[in-house]
Amino acid sequence: MRRKMRRTVVLTILLAYGSVVLFGQNVTLYNTNIVDVEGGKVVPGMTVHVKNGMIARIVKAKKRIKKGQTDYTGTYLMPGLIDSHTHWGNNTMKASYMREMAESYLADGVTTVRDAGGDARNVKLYKVKQDSGVIVGPDVYFSSLWAGPSYYGGRERLDTRGHVTENAPWSQKIKDTTSFEQLERMILEAKEFGCTGLKLYNNISFDMLKKIVPLCREHGLKAWGHFAIFPAVAREVVEAGCETVSHVYLIDGMEGFTRSFKTKRFSPAEVEHRASIFREMARQGTILDATVLICMNDYRKEFVPRYVSEAYRLGVKIATGTDWVRLENGRINSVFMDELYLLTDSCGMSIPDVLRAATIVGAEVLGQVDKLGVIREGAEADLIVLKSNPLESLQALRQQLALYMNGKKVK
Repeated sequence: MRRKMRRTVVLTILLAYGSVVLFGQNVTLYNTNIVDVEGGKVVPGMTVHVKNGMIARIVKAKKRIKKGQTDYTGTYLMPGLIDSHTHWGNNTMKASYMREMAESYLADGVTTVRDAGGDARNVKLYKVKQDSGVIVGPDVYFSSLWAGPSYYGGRERLDTRGHVTENAPWSQKIKDTTSFEQLERMILEAKEFGCTGLKLYNNISFDMLKKIVPLCREHGLKAWGHFAIFPAVAREVVEAGCETVSHVYLIDGMEGFTRSFKTKRFSPAEVEHRASIFREMARQGTILDATVLICMNDYRKEFVPRYVSEAYRLGVKIATGTDWVRLENGRINSVFMDELYLLTDSCGMSIPDVLRAATIVGAEVLGQVDKLGVIREGAEADLIVLKSNPLESLQALRQQLALYMNGKKVK
C-alpha cells in the first residue's frame, strides 16, 4: 500500500512538473517592435518579459541585451491569431488529421480557435494530448450545439454515439415544449462539461431564442448562432441577443436560396433590408463571423463579398472564421490566410481592421477580451515574431521567425 502511494505521489509530481514545462516558461523577448493591433500602429524598441505563460512586463529596451534574453532586434511582434469558426471535433476526420490540422494552423500563426460544433469528446481528447505535449497546436474553445428535431437523425447523431442518452452536454435537441427548467439544466451541463458557449444552429424559434440567450448570460456562457436559425430569421437572431452570428449569406433567409431572388438581391429594398439589420448589429455590438472563403466556389461568390463590405461600412465588427480546411495530397491544410486575403482584396476591409478581426474581435467572440489577441501585461503570451510589418502587408504573416504559445516557443 505504501509503495503504491509512493508511485502515485511520484506520478503526480511528474505530471505537475510536465505542466510547468509546457505552460510555465519564463522568457524575455528583447528589443522588438510591438504591433499594436488595437491602435493600428507599431511601438518600436520594446522588451517583453514573459512569466508562467503570461506577459508580465513590457518595457523600453535597454541599450544592451542581458544574458538569457532572446534578441529580436528589427523584428515585429504581434498577438497570436484566432480562427473564430472551426470544427475541431469533426467526427468524420481520420485520427492523423488532428495533428496535421494543428501543425497547419500554427504555420499560419493561429494560436486559438473556436470549435463551432461537433463531437466535443474529440476536442477533449485533443486537449489531453496537447497538455501532455503529444500534439502541439492551437488552444480550442468549444461549444455545445443546440438544434431542433429536424436537424437530428442523420450524421449529426454520430456526435453523441456511445453516449447513454440521445442528448449530451455538447449536443442538445431543443423542442418547442422544452421547459425553462430543462433549458437551464442543459446549460449547466454544457458549462460543467467545459463548453465556452452554445452554438444555436437550426430549427429554433424566435420565442425559444429569447429564453435561451438570457440564460446563457446568466450562467456565463456565450450565445453563438447561425445568422438565421430557421424558423428564426436574421433580424430575430440579432434581436434575441446572439453575440456572434455565422455565415453572412444566411441574412436573406429561405428566400435567398431561390433562383428568383437573384434578380432582386441588390434592389434598393433588399439593400436597405440588410442595412437595417447591419445597423442593429453595430448598435448592439453583435459580431459577424462572415465565413467568406466557403462561399467562393459556388453562386454565393457573386454576393457574399458585397454583403461583408456592406456590414463593414456600417460598423459591424467582423471576425475571421474559416469553417473548413483544405485536403491536399492527403494532408490537411489551414485556409486561414486565404480568408484574410479575401477580407482585404474582395470585401474592402483595411489591413489593420483585418488584423483586429483576427485578434481582438476573435477574443471578444470567445469572451477572452484582454487575455487573448493583444500584447499587454496580464495577457496570455501567444506571440508571433515576424520579419516585417503586418500592418503594411498581410504577406508579413507568412514570414514567421518564431511562434510562442503560453510563453513556450513552439516554432
